Amino acid sequence: MDPRLAAVRGVFGVLGRTAPALATALAARAFLHVGRPAPVRVADRPVHEEARRGVLTRGGDEVATYAWGDPDAPAVLLVHGWQSRASAFGSLVTAVTGAGLRAVAYDAPAHGDSGGHVRTALGDVEIISRLTDAEPGPWAGVVSHSFGSLAAGVAVRDGVPADRLAGIASIAAFRFTEDLFVREIGLPRALRARFTRAWERRLQDDPAATPGAADRFDLLARPLPERVRALWLHDVGDRMVPQSQSALLLGAHPHNGELVTTTGLGHSKILGDAAVLTRVVDHLT
Repeated sequence: MDPRLAAVRGVFGVLGRTAPALATALAARAFLHVGRPAPVRVADRPVHEEARRGVLTRGGDEVATYAWGDPDAPAVLLVHGWQSRASAFGSLVTAVTGAGLRAVAYDAPAHGDSGGHVRTALGDVEIISRLTDAEPGPWAGVVSHSFGSLAAGVAVRDGVPADRLAGIASIAAFRFTEDLFVREIGLPRALRARFTRAWERRLQDDPAATPGAADRFDLLARPLPERVRALWLHDVGDRMVPQSQSALLLGAHPHNGELVTTTGLGHSKILGDAAVLTRVVDHLT
């Protein structure tokens, strides 16, 4: 085990027993902390610099938007993961535009070139809705990665027009992210509900973050409509989001879902794999 993680677990284990209020407050702060924005990777820089850029504002923060390809072509929306950015889809942008489609993406709040300090799935859904309103027609498809896949899936389920959805290293329900975080830092399980209330209080200035709003982000209890054809792609060795999450999604969508598993790509390399890109583009077209 990483010595730093062992130390964190030790601290939260002790605080959880001796000072539970402080333990849950610190855990909530860490849970919502995004960290320093990821830079554009050298391999993705040419695609990043070719983008047509725009800006929209949410809650006083500027959100960077991007578009590639023929402005009159059908559009595919790309939603990136946690501690990532739109340019992480560089290889996919090339594949999508090469297939005659237009790619649209954004840097989520506190990510990439966007402002802000906090990212929530609620914020992503609002941004997706606003980008949708600016489109002349429905999306040709939505492609997402990791944390972004949950927000994208909920947005489509709740009415964003798209009949094709592709999720890479997807998360099935928001409560999984809470469970994973609590387990990772060693917070006593008895403080699980208290931890939830603590991070919800930290979002009290966001009008969309009402109590229980996180339960909306569950694609197992509330799956996609059957008209939406869903493709999930997940590596069996993903150490960040286990492949079982996509298997659960497939089980919740027996008539309109498909699961493709890979080996040796992990959580991030899967985004640039040629075979994965081909499957995604085939699904969209």
